[in-house]
Amino acid sequence: MKESTGKSAFKKVSACIPLWTAVVFAVLIVSLVLLPFIHSDVEFAESVNSTCGTAIRFVLTKIFDIFPFSFVEILLIYSPILVYFLVRLICARAKKGAVYMWRTLVSFLAIGAVIMISFVFGYEASYYGHSVEQKIGFERRTVTTEELEQAAYILLARTEAEIPDVKYPEGTYSSMDCTFAELNDKLNVAYARLVDGHPALDGMTSRAKPVILSEPWTYTHISGLYSFFTGEANVNVNYPDFIIATSAAHEMAHQRGIGKEDEADFIAYLVCTGSDDAYLRYAGNLEFFRSVMNQLYDSDRDAWTRLWETASDTVRGDLVSFSRFFDKYRENVAAQVNDVINDTYIQAHNQPAGVKTYDLVTELVVSYVLYAED
Repeated sequence: MKESTGKSAFKKVSACIPLWTAVVFAVLIVSLVLLPFIHSDVEFAESVNSTCGTAIRFVLTKIFDIFPFSFVEILLIYSPILVYFLVRLICARAKKGAVYMWRTLVSFLAIGAVIMISFVFGYEASYYGHSVEQKIGFERRTVTTEELEQAAYILLARTEAEIPDVKYPEGTYSSMDCTFAELNDKLNVAYARLVDGHPALDGMTSRAKPVILSEPWTYTHISGLYSFFTGEANVNVNYPDFIIATSAAHEMAHQRGIGKEDEADFIAYLVCTGSDDAYLRYAGNLEFFRSVMNQLYDSDRDAWTRLWETASDTVRGDLVSFSRFFDKYRENVAAQVNDVINDTYIQAHNQPAGVKTYDLVTELVVSYVLYAED
């Protein structure tokens, strides 16, 4: 009798759980069991990141590259409508019976589980595997003020070397001489060249996508965002062109398994400055000259002044124009809230400096420019 009752209960439970969802939940359990090993073992994390992580990112990127727009942005914009229809669907299924309702609820929970699995295996390991300097083959240093100044002079010279081939239609802002789609093509060519020289990096073609709500996004100070569950590199196109170019390269680095923010910035520097395109080289050198100068400003105001006075009117004009552009968005509640959220997320993923991790790119760029370049 007890055995019969147990079988009956099992049938009732199994009737509420579709087979595919049971498989998904089993994989989720495996991913959660493996998570502590990913966090504690660099070699294991790297093996996950370079195998199933690469595969998951590749598949997601290729699927969602079909859409010319940002799928995740559309999903967020229409999320209230989607929630409404979800509630309607659950209510309609509930009218047919409890089993139908539970099967629907379990199915949606399984979709959430798929997203979690794709994060653990597809992206989480990228925060805990080999560092970018290991993959490229150089040593990151804690740089001195003198080294910051020395690197800044080099980056400034390289920026100004590209000026004859760069357009300034407004007399201040530099301008890309290509469409956003053409920018994608140029970045993919530059990525292929970088991967040829450094096989430890993931190689694939992908597209960055302009965000429809770029102007409102700017109030949050977000210049780009990688969506791990759609594999999309989303770019805020409200910023000046040199920021758009480097932000697209940064988000495309995330697509290729570079999780940490300073490391993705560094890859963006290598990609842009290694391009055949004069504007990408200009943008890469200008953006990271700006980063080094920001740190130099905090370390040695006199050195910063010397460099600023050395820079051409063209470079100063580009940077001053950016500062004036950003004044509108500099101080607001949205930026403060986003900083708190972003800081919490970054610290939780093996980047104890939080949002200051972005500033650490100067260590990588300066170390590379002064000591690692051929």
